[in-house]
Amino acid sequence: MNERERILALVREGVISTEEAIELLENVAKNQSQEAEQKHAATDFVENQSAKEQETTENQDEIDKKDKANFEKILESLASEISHFSSQVDGKTEVLQTLRREITKKAERRQEITTQEELESLTPELEMEALRLDEELVGLRSQEKALREEKRAMDEQMRTLKKEQIEKNVKAFGEKFGNKEEWKVTANDLGGKLNKIGSQFGRFISKTVDTVSDNIEWKEFDFNFNVPGIVTSKFQHELNFENTSATILDFQLANGNVTLKKWDRADIKVAADVKIYAKFEEETPLAAFEARSTIQIDSDTFTFRVPNKRVRCDIIVWLPEREYDYMALKLLNGNVSVTDFKGKDIYLKSTNGNMTFNNVKATMLELDGVNGQITITDSQLVDLIAKLVNGEMTISSQITSSALSLVNGPIRLTYKTGTIKRIEASSVNGAIKLALPADKSVELEAHSSFGSIKNRMQEVEVLKETTEKTSKVLQFRRLVDNEPVMVELKTTNGSILLKDTDI
Repeated sequence: MNERERILALVREGVISTEEAIELLENVAKNQSQEAEQKHAATDFVENQSAKEQETTENQDEIDKKDKANFEKILESLASEISHFSSQVDGKTEVLQTLRREITKKAERRQEITTQEELESLTPELEMEALRLDEELVGLRSQEKALREEKRAMDEQMRTLKKEQIEKNVKAFGEKFGNKEEWKVTANDLGGKLNKIGSQFGRFISKTVDTVSDNIEWKEFDFNFNVPGIVTSKFQHELNFENTSATILDFQLANGNVTLKKWDRADIKVAADVKIYAKFEEETPLAAFEARSTIQIDSDTFTFRVPNKRVRCDIIVWLPEREYDYMALKLLNGNVSVTDFKGKDIYLKSTNGNMTFNNVKATMLELDGVNGQITITDSQLVDLIAKLVNGEMTISSQITSSALSLVNGPIRLTYKTGTIKRIEASSVNGAIKLALPADKSVELEAHSSFGSIKNRMQEVEVLKETTEKTSKVLQFRRLVDNEPVMVELKTTNGSILLKDTDI
């Protein structure tokens, strides 16, 4: 039932009067007329809008072509300016790298001289060379600093250029065709990603960028970062010197272990395991090693020196069985092991490393260490002088005269047979343990400030004994044969333990 029929039904039922029904029918007719007019107007608007959209679509291709041409010009201009600055930066970079290589070469040589000074092998000629190198390095480093500042300014200028061009031109196109926030990231990462920006604002721009980027060479610059600890080269090398007669041995290594062995040939053989922790200009690692080492032999002396701290050289040396007049070993970082060796004088200095001697016969053995362990077993020595800062000493050999000094660590001495005349041992922070044969006469004096003194030697006559809180003293003697062993032991923060050798 529509509106008209409902009004007539109300009149028949007597709900409304005839005048009221006429008024309602007039209002219904008026509303229907307004709805018809609105519907007609909406139809006209849709038709007009469709016509406008069709016109816009027809003009879009022309607009895209113009935008493509403008963007291509912008990118070509940007590429040209960046290429110009890039060539200038390349020139500065090449000069800077050449200068840095020269500085590295001279600094490496200067470090070698410093290492030789640490190894106590500095000559007047090396001192003069060190002074000359210091002057040259000051000048070269000043030039390098000036060039580095010039290059930094050029880099900043090129970055500013890129930023201005990108913000002014490229980002404007991105905001027109795509998401603004995404284009901020794209604009800041333009280098190396130009071929991808088409996905942000249209396929035609991607083709343009591909064309331009093909003509741009994006270079990678070497900023000469120094990364310590990276092995650039390692190899093994063997040297053989036939029919040698040398009785003087000279070893100097900045980094590396030295192992000396005996064999039944007249040749000296060296097996070297080499690691080079630096760049080098030589064609091969072996050539680089030879340039940084001194290895030579004549009728009297065999020399093996690698004073470069960027070269680690672990060597095993086979020596002819003969008595050597003198052997010197100087190391900064490395262990030394000597087995089955016979010589007159042996000198060993090591900053960080263990010193081990087994079955060594020598008139004089002098050891000077900082950090490490000293171990001497089954050897026959006339004189032993050993100094150590941090570590421990363990000696079980036939030694006529011993003088031992240690700051932090224990000293263990065991004598079994042979002639023993004098024993001196001191440790600031560490115990001293001494064992002597029961058939040896002894005159002993022991001092300990904050430790204790315990004696298990038999048949001794105590001459003096003090047990104060900060001073313990023990003096005794034992007379068995005619020549007693003179013993002097001292420790500050440690105990002294005495006993007869278990035979």
